[in-house]
Amino acid sequence: MFPKRIRSMRRRRPRLPIAGIALPGGLIVLILLSIQQALALPFWGTAPLPPTGTPTPERVPSSTPTLPPPTATPLPTRIPTPTGTPTPTPYPFFQEPLPPSDGTPRALQVPILMYHYISDPPPGADRLRLDLSVRPSQFEAHLQYLRQAGYETVSLSDLIFHLTQGKPLPPRPVVLTFDDGYRDAYEEAFPLLQRYGFRGTFFVLTGRADEGDPRYLSWEQIRRMSEDGMEIQLHGREHIPLNGRDEAFLFYHIIGGKQSIEAHTGRPVRFFAYPSSVYDETLIRFLEGYRFWGAVTTAYGADERLENRFLWPRIRIRGTDDVQRLAEKLRQIPRP
Repeated sequence: MFPKRIRSMRRRRPRLPIAGIALPGGLIVLILLSIQQALALPFWGTAPLPPTGTPTPERVPSSTPTLPPPTATPLPTRIPTPTGTPTPTPYPFFQEPLPPSDGTPRALQVPILMYHYISDPPPGADRLRLDLSVRPSQFEAHLQYLRQAGYETVSLSDLIFHLTQGKPLPPRPVVLTFDDGYRDAYEEAFPLLQRYGFRGTFFVLTGRADEGDPRYLSWEQIRRMSEDGMEIQLHGREHIPLNGRDEAFLFYHIIGGKQSIEAHTGRPVRFFAYPSSVYDETLIRFLEGYRFWGAVTTAYGADERLENRFLWPRIRIRGTDDVQRLAEKLRQIPRP
């Protein structure tokens, strides 16, 4: 009796439907998936790694623009120096046109004396050094003679103004030039010129001053000489031939040197002395194009005209030239 009843009770035990169990679980999963998609969150709490080689999607900007953070004023970008011949950073420099001519043709025969070293040659000096060296006592004797003979120093610019506009010159004009810008130009020549009331024109190598070469003039010495009435003109950056060069090379060595002198003295550079007196038509056209007024060579003579102002000759003063020899050279120049 009892076993049948038990079986009957088992048959009557209520059973929960499977759908009733699965439905709540399915709703939960659907709700979680909806929240994950709405919040763009990983379902299991960690973002899946993107496959190798697949780019990460870009972030979409919001509709509200975001102002960039304030930045300081940028500094000027330094232009890298190109390979080959460097070109100086351009900045304003004097480019004075030649003074207008009054139409009257003129010619001059003013002696332009050419000195180099004003110092005693060192022991063991070679023939070139001896030839270019005028001892300070010898140079002072030259100045004494020039003053006693009635010579007055003028500048190369004075010659140009006379040729173009007839500006008067003294009865016996002379131009004193000094090539290369050696240190003795400041230590020996400069004080002697001041003592005798003369003015000199110094063709300097700006690269030597830039490097602080103790054998050559410093920028401070150049500035002092300019302030005291000496003319500072250009011999180039380095003492190298400038013929057969392209425009970039000439710009670096000539305009770069011109800019340096003008920046240190505040006065225009108008004249050029060819290193070793080497030149060609390209170099002359370059100088004229950048409004130099003229140039001097080492050719012997005294012939100054507008037509040959880039080839003016000079009278070389050698180490063996005493006062008598100087007077003889000057006598060979006809009086104006």
